[in-house]
Amino acid sequence: IDVGDEVSFVVRNDKKTGKKMAAEVQSVKAGSSDAESVTNSDDNTVDMRVFSMNNPFAALLANGHKTLETRNGTMFVPYPEGTKFLLHVGRRIYPDGDRHIDVMKSGGLSDAAINKLKSLPQGYGRGQAVAILEIGKTFETTLAERSEPDFQRRVCAFGEDSGRRATEIRRVAYLKRPVRVSGQGGVFKAKI
Repeated sequence: IDVGDEVSFVVRNDKKTGKKMAAEVQSVKAGSSDAESVTNSDDNTVDMRVFSMNNPFAALLANGHKTLETRNGTMFVPYPEGTKFLLHVGRRIYPDGDRHIDVMKSGGLSDAAINKLKSLPQGYGRGQAVAILEIGKTFETTLAERSEPDFQRRVCAFGEDSGRRATEIRRVAYLKRPVRVSGQGGVFKAKI
């Protein structure tokens, strides 16, 4: 890395001094979107961006049913289309009062189909990165747009329960095996 190079980094606390420090400093190549994972020097792990979701929404996304993720914050705004992330399953169940089931039934799904979509494969669960996904565009929405039945079914939530920024989920696939990762808020990096 030379003076003037664009870099990406993670802010951490220095264990010795307790002060904030830059960690995992990496050069961002000109013209690169910094969207791809970076191979570490030991060639056995890669650094990946990760975000966490609680079930049932994590399973719905990992199973390819949830194709839009909505947030009120700007979590996905800095990342261009095509950026890849790992999906981490949080330790809690999201408390929506099972309203997602009403949305899914509005699309004609049976209880059995819904239960299957809300389930992770055997051996995959909370506190693990379970899938890799690629995002599409992130865009602002209005309550009227979020309340459209097709939008609600893609999000698996009613319009008033959805965040105002929507991010398309282009592709998603389960990892060959889940990876234990400590969850954090927002987008964070993990070596897998």
